[in-house]
Amino acid sequence: MCLVVCLVTSCGDDVPSPEGGHVVVNDNANVSTMAEALRMEIPHLKGDTHNQFIVKRARLRDNSPRTFVNFCMEYDWQKKASRWTAFRWDIDNVYDCHCGRVGDYAPDMDVPAAYRVGSGYFRGYQRGHMLASEDRQCSREANTQTFLMSNMHPQYGRFNGYDNSGSYVWLNVEALVRGLYSAWTPAYNSTDTIYAVKGGTIDGSSNILGYTSNSSTDNIIVPRYFYIALLYKTGRSQTQGGYKAIALWIPHREGDTTSGKDIARRYAISIDELEEKTGIDFFCNLPDDIEMIVERSYSLAAWGWK
Repeated sequence: MCLVVCLVTSCGDDVPSPEGGHVVVNDNANVSTMAEALRMEIPHLKGDTHNQFIVKRARLRDNSPRTFVNFCMEYDWQKKASRWTAFRWDIDNVYDCHCGRVGDYAPDMDVPAAYRVGSGYFRGYQRGHMLASEDRQCSREANTQTFLMSNMHPQYGRFNGYDNSGSYVWLNVEALVRGLYSAWTPAYNSTDTIYAVKGGTIDGSSNILGYTSNSSTDNIIVPRYFYIALLYKTGRSQTQGGYKAIALWIPHREGDTTSGKDIARRYAISIDELEEKTGIDFFCNLPDDIEMIVERSYSLAAWGWK
């Protein structure tokens, strides 16, 4: 179990160094003794007694001692659900070992027993991944962790998966975003990192579709919306510090087959707008001046989605 203790202030583990007399200022960075809380992809933590900051480390390669931070999440004990799942893609962890889907939808043992969720809580809904299985093929351990129930939200089957009619929007969102890194090469993309935050809305009655059960012991929230916030950092450009950002805000409804660039055309919003909708402060570990620029607007063309 990993609870956040608020003690030490930092700008984050991969904030750019000051150059040319520029002073890095960040008045809203996470405050924590845990180094992982200072990573660029981590939103601002609530840090109270019923919100748990969970860090999942895994082997970067099978049969290798090297590990990496697979993903992190903020898990709300009272709601028995994650508020968000945060992770990153870089040239190391997008490696494909072709391990396939090796998870078994297990309860998360880092969550106290009274607040764990099992597959039985999802009756009538599919178990929708936040960090997708296909996005963690670098090792069997990393892939297995994506099947932890803490990484799931209840989703309609005709929102999450596919059938004879074709694939549905959540699967198509994953494919669209995967295209951002699928052609990376060590020679050209060694300095690139994509920071991502995915989740379903669990706060505010207007953002909740309902519950999976009438039982008080095994019901969990069905989000009304799902989202992904993306921040791309490249060493090849100094425009906006080499960063660009965008968000997707997708209503949770059955039968949505939107795919490809149409997803971005229909559902793209700025990070600022996503913050207003969710009440979550994304990418708070960015320097304030860069955060203000990249979060207030977005360009579909900059992401190749126009």
